[in-house]
Amino acid sequence: MNEKITAAVNSLIHPLLGFEKTQVEELSKGHAVLSIELTEGAHNALGNVHGGFLFTLCDTASGAVSASESRVSVTLDSNIHYLKGVKQGRLRIEARSIHCGRTTLVVETKITNEEGEPIAAGTFTMYKIGDL
Repeated sequence: MNEKITAAVNSLIHPLLGFEKTQVEELSKGHAVLSIELTEGAHNALGNVHGGFLFTLCDTASGAVSASESRVSVTLDSNIHYLKGVKQGRLRIEARSIHCGRTTLVVETKITNEEGEPIAAGTFTMYKIGDL
């Protein structure tokens, strides 16, 4: 493979850091709000927050909603829309249950920046594997 292409691909591979800075702001039955102050460890090679980082924040918030329903769950299916790039600041991740069945829980998630602008939105289907 061309050295330029190989170098470009290798520049995309690096660890994503900063998840441990996530804070739970609100938690009630079927609802969770998390927040995080972004660090450079969350950035992709282009200087924006990596889509996988945003996805993981939504997945984590969905897990928090599952716990609020006294469930231990794993992600069965997910869908995310990246709406606007972000480089720095504090993000708010809100997740809300829209269906709580016997074995599945469907959660809508939304990430907004400090100005309240939407950054990403997703839907996560959680599969119940146990009770809390």
